[in-house]
Amino acid sequence: MQLLGVERSKYFPVILRIQVLTAGASVMTLELLGSRLLAPYYGSTLFVWGSLIGVVMLGLSIGYWYGGKRADLNSSYSSFSLLIFGAGVYTLLLTILSADIFRFVLALNLGERYGPLAAAMMVLGIPSLLLGAVSPFAIKLSTASLARVGRTAGNIYSLSTVGSIIGTFGTAFILVPAFGVSTILYSLSTVLIVASLVGLANRFRAISVVVISISLVFSAAGQASTGGIIYQKDTLYHRLIVQDDAISGTRTLLLDNHFHSAMDLRDPDRIVFQYTKYFHLGLAFSPEIRTVLFIGGGGFSGPKQFLRDYPDMNVDVVEVDPEVIRVAKEYFRVPDDPRLRIFAEDGRTFLSKSDRIYDLIILDAYAKSYVPFHLMTREFHELAYSRMSDDGILISNMITSLTGRTSDLFRAELKTMEDVYSSIKIYPVSGEAGGIVQNVMVLAQKNGVKLHIDEVRENANNFVKVNLNDILERQYVTPIDNVGSVILTDDFAPVENFLNPLTGSVYLKEIVLSNNTIVTATLEVQPTFEPFTPNIQAIAQILIISVAGFVVLLFINFIYSSVKIKTQILRSFDWVDRHI
Repeated sequence: MQLLGVERSKYFPVILRIQVLTAGASVMTLELLGSRLLAPYYGSTLFVWGSLIGVVMLGLSIGYWYGGKRADLNSSYSSFSLLIFGAGVYTLLLTILSADIFRFVLALNLGERYGPLAAAMMVLGIPSLLLGAVSPFAIKLSTASLARVGRTAGNIYSLSTVGSIIGTFGTAFILVPAFGVSTILYSLSTVLIVASLVGLANRFRAISVVVISISLVFSAAGQASTGGIIYQKDTLYHRLIVQDDAISGTRTLLLDNHFHSAMDLRDPDRIVFQYTKYFHLGLAFSPEIRTVLFIGGGGFSGPKQFLRDYPDMNVDVVEVDPEVIRVAKEYFRVPDDPRLRIFAEDGRTFLSKSDRIYDLIILDAYAKSYVPFHLMTREFHELAYSRMSDDGILISNMITSLTGRTSDLFRAELKTMEDVYSSIKIYPVSGEAGGIVQNVMVLAQKNGVKLHIDEVRENANNFVKVNLNDILERQYVTPIDNVGSVILTDDFAPVENFLNPLTGSVYLKEIVLSNNTIVTATLEVQPTFEPFTPNIQAIAQILIISVAGFVVLLFINFIYSSVKIKTQILRSFDWVDRHI
């Protein structure tokens, strides 16, 4: 191969290895951020992670093949740098156009099983291929003789793997908790393009300055808050949005674009989502409830109601996401009450470590497109059973239909609960139309004491602070056909297969208006798209930074052309050169 420019420098191996390290780190950063990009659309299911890992492995394997073949045909350093440059440009385009990419994939109606695969292919396929081609190409550029090719290959792949480790830990433990996904992606595109600059031809260097300028402006400007959004953040677990509706005066908490909680800003004590009223059913069957555990906090609608309505009640709330807890306190007026204890922990982990006995456990941790399977298995319910008082009750809020394919998960969970608890009762919030997807409340009793409906109504009238008369009438008494359903266990819980038919189905949610009228809203939940819209000021910033970038580039070229100054600069690499 013909050596030109930096390739003739004795410090070229150092520069090359830095680029390999950067490429390795970028692969894992993209994979982890891919999970956050897909979560608002497909949750964090096994299908999502299987798609991400599989696509990245596929892209890397093709990249290894392509990089080796390309290196044998034309092993120029400029061609090598173009691979990194291309990955950086694609990352920038992906960040800007991600909303449109996912709109397209959703329009294909591929479901929860194959939708994540198609999305992962579009998001990660090309950059994984380009970055995968870096290592074999670098081996070709680094190999001076066949006698050292094995050592050279080992060093290159070791560096790439070290980069992947840095990318994994850095993204998971530092970047995502501190910055938004879009900011990280914009910055990553800049890092990749900068890493490629030294080997690019002059025409690509000019293009790269413009691309970096665009990336920096978009990163600094972020996304414009639209549609009443007053707070948004990528937490360790969710894409979290707090949104105000000026017309209805309602504040809503969305987690991965699913409606989790709502509060009337003009009357914070008013129930907005009707299903939270069903939490009070436990007192109609066991009036002596004094200790309550909520698994899943959200906006704390249920816990706040219980603290307000029942002065003798102590409430524990377990919420896995610390940021959700902080947002609930700041935006949803969670009171500072000695009867309220809040734990930032997984619900099952909390129960396994706690020895406290509860009269009522409320399980409100499921979404339409994602459920934590470990909170649905027989082993979990056996654990919950052991933490319940003799007259204890568990109420589970599920989003499902009563019949049809969209009830597969519900019927499996019902069969699992029947294997543990003595008595099960079902309350569909939106009525008995079996095929509609809605909130379905499942009430499980530990002792199974049979109460006549008149006794239940009397308890409801005497001990419950909300009106349950209509709710009690909604008990679903038609036998559920779960003969062919499986009992969910820690060893076998194919919840992703059961969730798949729910994809694209209409979800009905009962909403209580300010005049206490109940309306049924059709929620075909679509992600909230917030594309950045450049204004005149942003365009001016792009132009200014681009011109400044060209000036800086010319200055760097002038400095580099000076042999004396170049030698002094390169001496700083001596230590690195001796240890690589």
